[in-house]
Amino acid sequence: MSNSTRRVARGYLPACLLMPACLLAVCATALAQPYPSKPIQWIIPFAPGGGLDLLTRAYAPQVSSALGQPIIPQNRPANAGLIGAEALAKAPPDGYTLLTAGNSVLTLSKLVYPKLPYDPERDFAPITQIAESPLALWIHHSVPANTLQEFFTYVRQNPGKINYGAPGVGHPFHLAMEMLNRRTGLRMLFVPYKGSGPVMQDMFAGRLQAMFSSATGQMLSQVKAGKLRVVAFAGDRRLPALPGTPTFEELGVKDFKPSAWMAVLAPAGTPRDIVQRLNQEIVKVSSSAEVTKMYSQLNMVAATGTPEQLASKISKEIAEFAPVVKALGIRLE
Repeated sequence: MSNSTRRVARGYLPACLLMPACLLAVCATALAQPYPSKPIQWIIPFAPGGGLDLLTRAYAPQVSSALGQPIIPQNRPANAGLIGAEALAKAPPDGYTLLTAGNSVLTLSKLVYPKLPYDPERDFAPITQIAESPLALWIHHSVPANTLQEFFTYVRQNPGKINYGAPGVGHPFHLAMEMLNRRTGLRMLFVPYKGSGPVMQDMFAGRLQAMFSSATGQMLSQVKAGKLRVVAFAGDRRLPALPGTPTFEELGVKDFKPSAWMAVLAPAGTPRDIVQRLNQEIVKVSSSAEVTKMYSQLNMVAATGTPEQLASKISKEIAEFAPVVKALGIRLE
């Protein structure tokens, strides 16, 4: 028997045979590290200043404190939020990349983009919904109208002269106005933007004459300053912050209740225990003083729930909006 054979027989192995076992041990140690063990990136798929951006940034430090790791908000404002969503779909499913997205990205995008680079029902792991926000119709003070009917009359008498904006084609703000156009026979020119912030800036400056939006603090401040008017609200009942503004239902526009909502997601395949941990901490933070204050400022309603409830909401809304988008003939490349 050779010396090398004797060493193997006595329990000695060459280093080249020991190395795979060492690598396995290192991998096992890494996998055994409790989540989270490094900073988390939280993608915001729109420009700074909009409601989704502000609410995410209110959540981030609170969730960071609960998890014991830094959370880094990152704005990726391009292509109506699709770039940020695609980045999440391609991220490792390890819980270190999150996304806040609204129904424009999670439901409507699937209907208006035949070549969408992700599937919201397949490529994301729902964590929780965080907000619901019925929409209101706002007009610039330069428009000579104080009521919804006066606005309708002005638009009909000035076809093509009213510009309205939204954070991208297929966004809830966009589809809300197009649905209103179909219901009333109005004609207005649509101007798409990369986020809510730029839309509001141009609205305040008078470069836009109308828009649908949530009743954010920024919008309400412009009403108080006399720069904007709000002529109708799309909720079931009047908004406490706008008690003098009637609902569309009250004004004879029946069953017209468009809303915007927001949710937090991870990449598909993220381990169930990580999804549950994130859900638990985000739901807890939703009632913190800081986040509650932001909900109040944005006039949004806190709306959290389970991952299963969010998954169901996404699928249900896709089914509900499909015939509307088809009727409008919206198809984007």
